[in-house]
Amino acid sequence: MLVAARQLLAEEGYGKTTVVAIARRAGVNSPAIYRRWPTREALLEEAVHGPGRYELPQPTGDLRADLRTWVQIFLARAASPAARAGVPGLLADSQTEEARQRLLAIGAPVREAFAAMLDRAAAGGAIPHAVDPEVMFEILSGTTTFHALARGGNDQGEFADRLADALYAMAVHPVA
Repeated sequence: MLVAARQLLAEEGYGKTTVVAIARRAGVNSPAIYRRWPTREALLEEAVHGPGRYELPQPTGDLRADLRTWVQIFLARAASPAARAGVPGLLADSQTEEARQRLLAIGAPVREAFAAMLDRAAAGGAIPHAVDPEVMFEILSGTTTFHALARGGNDQGEFADRLADALYAMAVHPVA
């Protein structure tokens, strides 16, 4: 069902990616979808932001290289046709606290892995312990999402280098 949702987002856009259309594409009935996801938005959030499409990177011990890998993954995810079609609509539809909490919950394992990478770097002395992983993650997530939505897949390599450099500088020299 998630694959069907991604395909429809890419082919038809957010507005036409309905539960009925997803069910038809996946070869199931609509009640089967609602047994797993409470709303269309919850299904589309998982299709766009959920686990399973991209492996979380394993730390290498080189924080600058690890940050670049994270940037590349986030850019690839955000530049996917499904994300480019789905993210603007999902953001517009996330007006309730429940919707916002659901979106944060989907990203929680990724946030935790990113924070753990920074914690390991701080424990090894590569960066100060004063680094705020939440702010760093928000910058990574927001910047890559905006870049991918506005520019698609253009200049991702150069942009990944520049953003990784900026995140690294922030990690090495955090503002108190």
